[in-house]
Amino acid sequence: MKKTFFAMAALMAAMTISAEDQVLMTIDGKPVMASEFMYIYEKNNQEASLDPKTMDEYLDLFVNFKLKVTEAEAQGIDTTAAFKKELAGYRAQATPKYMQDNEAMDSLVRLSYDHISRDRRAAHIAIQCPANAGDSLVADALAKINDARVRVTTGKAIKKGRRMVQQKPEDFSEVAREVSTDPSVQETGGELGWITPFRYVYSLEEVVYNTPLDSVSEVFRSPYGFHIVLVEEERPHEEVHASHIMKMVPRGNDSIRTVMKGIMDSIVQIVNADNFAEQARLLSDDKGSAMRGGDLGWFGKGMMVKPFEDMAFSMNPGTVSTPFLSDFGWHIIYLQDRRGVLPLDSMYQQILTQVKRDERAKEADKSFIRKTRAEYQLPDSLTDAGVRAYADAHLEDKYADLRHLVQEYHDGILLFEVSLREVWDKAGKDTVGLTNFFNTHKKDYTWDAPRYKGFVVYCKDKNTMKAAKSIIKNSDKDSVESYLNHRLNLDSVTYVKFNHGLWEQGQNPAVDKYGFKQKNAEYTPSEEFPYVFCIGKVLKAPEEYTDERGKVTTDYQDYLEQEWLKALKAKYKVVINEDIFNQLKK
Repeated sequence: MKKTFFAMAALMAAMTISAEDQVLMTIDGKPVMASEFMYIYEKNNQEASLDPKTMDEYLDLFVNFKLKVTEAEAQGIDTTAAFKKELAGYRAQATPKYMQDNEAMDSLVRLSYDHISRDRRAAHIAIQCPANAGDSLVADALAKINDARVRVTTGKAIKKGRRMVQQKPEDFSEVAREVSTDPSVQETGGELGWITPFRYVYSLEEVVYNTPLDSVSEVFRSPYGFHIVLVEEERPHEEVHASHIMKMVPRGNDSIRTVMKGIMDSIVQIVNADNFAEQARLLSDDKGSAMRGGDLGWFGKGMMVKPFEDMAFSMNPGTVSTPFLSDFGWHIIYLQDRRGVLPLDSMYQQILTQVKRDERAKEADKSFIRKTRAEYQLPDSLTDAGVRAYADAHLEDKYADLRHLVQEYHDGILLFEVSLREVWDKAGKDTVGLTNFFNTHKKDYTWDAPRYKGFVVYCKDKNTMKAAKSIIKNSDKDSVESYLNHRLNLDSVTYVKFNHGLWEQGQNPAVDKYGFKQKNAEYTPSEEFPYVFCIGKVLKAPEEYTDERGKVTTDYQDYLEQEWLKALKAKYKVVINEDIFNQLKK
């Protein structure tokens, strides 16, 4: 229900809803629904509107608008390829929010926020297996990952003689180094560090957050292959805001490392919270952050290399660290602040954007497909693409706001094109019509002060000035500029420059002196063009429409539009249902 009716009684509200579902008017026999009128009226007549209209006033504007649209359709503009392409483009921008399960998307946002609020540390064992792998490769990968899981959970049972002996569970990192195909496993032992949402594939993130602490997950598959994870620790999410100064050190170069350590020991003696940004700009080798005074922004666990992370999260706000070494070089950190997770309301849109870009959005898409199939009772044989196409084709039937918006696009494009044909292009090109209109309404166009109309000409010598005056005097006004250029100027030398126009006093010093003939005009010709003259006349008021082209053209457009509307009202019969309109006004 529209906001303007919130305070009405229930019965009156029901009557208004009923009225909006009915035909408000017909134009050339074509019905126009009251709901379309109310949509346009409320959208264009909000409280913040610069020129609010009463409903009666707006009805007249709406009728004129729909008459023009009817004429555009009669001219076949809505059948052109250009129109269909433009409308389809606008519609495509409007429909995405209707082609998703918003409840499912909201659940994903809230679930992601729950994950964001608590960091989990985990390790994994991975067996590579491409998504398009054959059955034998899949079976082999599954056998390996299942075997690894048994080894780190219950331990394997080994036959000794005639009996089976149950072994103890093995160390997770040792089994990882033995069987995992993760390229970094020999260095990390399968350790992933602190897991936060959107940093790893969703299938891994989901399992990490759904597996109990100190437990090994069931086997699961990701785009990489098959995995198991060990969830080792959980703690509330925390972020720090830090800046740093860095001196780069090539790996394995002990001599440079020692030299840079000495430099950083000197730097740490002079930096503090007040001058850290200035010193970072001057001294840091990390040029990206140095431009920001060393500022790295907010970051959580798992986003920086471990030595940097350990130092940053061990500090108190407002303090500067001692120099420390990472794989990239020596660092000094200034910790600006610490914080926990922000409220959901302040993060909702950011998380929603991340969800839409992430593979977890597929979960919402699956829900949309499932609900659409059920809603329209679509056959199982219809593909997911077919379900989406069916849903898209029925969006306007399901969502009134989209239906009105697409109708607004439809009518707006038609209105522009038909107005271009019938008014704007005609007003710009119809010189005879403009002349006649100006002559008929000449008294409406006045000036507060006279204008000088003509040429101001700058010449290189006296002979050029004499020739220029002759050309202007004896040539058709439409040819003067061409004759001056082609007869007096050479490719290599310019003998004459000129301007043709309409000037007020004070706009052009040369015109003030030679056109208006002001005795006290301050103007001195240039050395290059020392001979200057004006040819034209002083006008007290416009003498032709080109003297006030902008105003006359605008007025002529208004005239053409009014004449056009008279013709449209005579051509198309408009019938308004006054009973329905009166109900809308209540």
